[in-house]
Amino acid sequence: MLDRGKTWPAYRGCRAFVFLFFLVLLIYCNTFYASWHMDDYHVIINNSYLHINDLQPKSLIKSFFAHPDQQSDLNEGFYRPLSCLTLAINWYFGKKNVVGYHVVNITIHFLTAFFLYLTVYNILKTPNMRDRYHGNEYFIALLTATLWAINPIQTQAVTYIVQRMASMAAMFYVLSILFYIKGRFDNSYKQQAIFFCCCFISYLLGLASKENVILLPISLLLVEMTFFHDLSQAKTRSLFIWITVGVGVCIIVFGSLVFLRSNPLTLILGDYENRFFTPMQRLMTEPRILIFYLSQIFYSVPTRLSIEHDVVISTSLLDPWNTLPSIGLVLILIALGLWHIRRMPLLSFAILFFFLNHLIESTILNLEPIFEHRNYLPSLFLFLPVSIGIKRVLDYYYDKRRSMFYALVSFCILLLVGLGTGTFIRNMAWATERVLWEDAKKKAPGMMRPVHNLAWGYYERRGNYGKAVELYENSLNLKAHSRNHVLLSFNSMANICIRTGDYRRAVDLWKEALKIHPGLAEMHYGVALAYTRLGDCTKAMNNLEVAISKRSGSHKYFNLKGLILLNQNRPKQAHTNFKKALKLRPDYRKAIVNIGKCLSLMGEYERAEWFLKSAVSTDARHVSALLWLIEINLRTNDKEDAERYLDRLFSLVRVTGLVYALKDLFDENLMVPVSQELLIREIAGRSKEKSRYIAELGKYRKK
Repeated sequence: MLDRGKTWPAYRGCRAFVFLFFLVLLIYCNTFYASWHMDDYHVIINNSYLHINDLQPKSLIKSFFAHPDQQSDLNEGFYRPLSCLTLAINWYFGKKNVVGYHVVNITIHFLTAFFLYLTVYNILKTPNMRDRYHGNEYFIALLTATLWAINPIQTQAVTYIVQRMASMAAMFYVLSILFYIKGRFDNSYKQQAIFFCCCFISYLLGLASKENVILLPISLLLVEMTFFHDLSQAKTRSLFIWITVGVGVCIIVFGSLVFLRSNPLTLILGDYENRFFTPMQRLMTEPRILIFYLSQIFYSVPTRLSIEHDVVISTSLLDPWNTLPSIGLVLILIALGLWHIRRMPLLSFAILFFFLNHLIESTILNLEPIFEHRNYLPSLFLFLPVSIGIKRVLDYYYDKRRSMFYALVSFCILLLVGLGTGTFIRNMAWATERVLWEDAKKKAPGMMRPVHNLAWGYYERRGNYGKAVELYENSLNLKAHSRNHVLLSFNSMANICIRTGDYRRAVDLWKEALKIHPGLAEMHYGVALAYTRLGDCTKAMNNLEVAISKRSGSHKYFNLKGLILLNQNRPKQAHTNFKKALKLRPDYRKAIVNIGKCLSLMGEYERAEWFLKSAVSTDARHVSALLWLIEINLRTNDKEDAERYLDRLFSLVRVTGLVYALKDLFDENLMVPVSQELLIREIAGRSKEKSRYIAELGKYRKK
């Protein structure tokens, strides 16, 4: 016969698993088609290192280095490799289809909630907690996990696809704590070794998801100190203080070597040159934001949540007035957590865990001042004392006043329904770029970023350039926390001018940006691109050389330099620069095509054909590569292959479309096949209608 004492917790665990699964699925079921947003484009959509075409080890390992700002070959070190690996696998199966990404994100959120349930359940069984909540562990643990999982503030970490990095980190963080507690329970050295090994592996997996997991050892010390040791002795308290200091120093050294890879002070302080606030001002501002976070967590309604908040930076302890009171309140809460760690260990643990895990993103590090997803990990245990309080009140009135008990039960049910409904409603704001940023614009009307991102993420992407430029211009009159936000608006307007052919205006806009940040390589590159389109190769090359001197690891800079040299009829020098671009980014298709062009102009048709075929094999719709392949085959009298590529070309592009595409290339001073007569003669024979359009192209080119 089965031992009921052993099977009952397992049965309850299965019940909690099923309950949390359906609960999370229910409140997040309207997010499966929520669109891409903000950093999703930078980190996923435009990050070729994540765009794998197979599941071979080489492709999977490549994703480990998928830093969104990486401009060179795989030599920048790992970048959140586990998170990137999951995104790469998502890309392999679904490309830009958001459904698969949301399925994974929601699954991670559910698993984190379940691991939180297990962790709290085991915390209530620890030596310092034993018999305090005997028989109530299941209810308290499940309520804690439920309140955390359905809180609307978690939507930014779950529904915003790229914040999978934050949710995965939290999942492995709480799992590591669970393994540590299980290891401390077990009396078998073998079982302890297994649990502690799993704890360490979870730590590494968390670090591979996001760097802020690095603080886990201090959290484990907090677990050990709070739940496994008697702190009544001064010697024990002193020992834990010294161990914590030592572990903290080791974490700083380890983090500097592994993640920063340079002098941390130089990196942190140096990056503030583009901010409109100083490190000290950010440090004074963050206590106000932490108090605001707590208010959002405990009064979490959709109207108080946003991707953007209008935060006033604290310039002194008295400006704004609530700076000093907020600092005082944070210090008081931390002091209370430390002071009452023996009398109220669970409350103390929840408070200290919250502030400890805000230490990286909510102090001096050069990041945006506020983002709601930063609460995903720190808020894990905040609802533990709340759940205990609810249980105690219910038990009290169950014996004293049954009518009040039922009223409180009804209130709790309404609370859960309200939180779940709030999450469901908040998720609606993530449906599209337009909805998200209009919501943010309404809640933070004085901030620049919502207006800029509404222009960029919605109007510009849909080709409504007039409305986009109008919003960009409006955004320049609003508040930003970084000069980079201002530069982005100038850059976006200039890029629209490039698309619409207003190259002079593009030059003026990029020069305005350079007045704000004279040494910015990307703006010099933009000026060079505009001058290239204008046919002024000298000015283009001068600006491009400045860009390369500032940022020599950018593949697109060398690619543009090669195009300028091609326009100057210097194919050998151009070939050298295209090779540099390809070395920096081996999968850079433009460089592959351009090398083929150079080799064709140099008469090396066989090698040229190999590169162009390589480009076409990865993008069968590459018109420019097909045109050059047709020319090469015509020059080498390979009529059969020329006809085959012509057939493919006309299956992709109508003759009218081809004419206008070539016309645009001529307008932009970009290289097209030099022997248009050859192409015109070959294409013209196909039909009188086609001949008429090709003749028009020939007339245009003669001008």
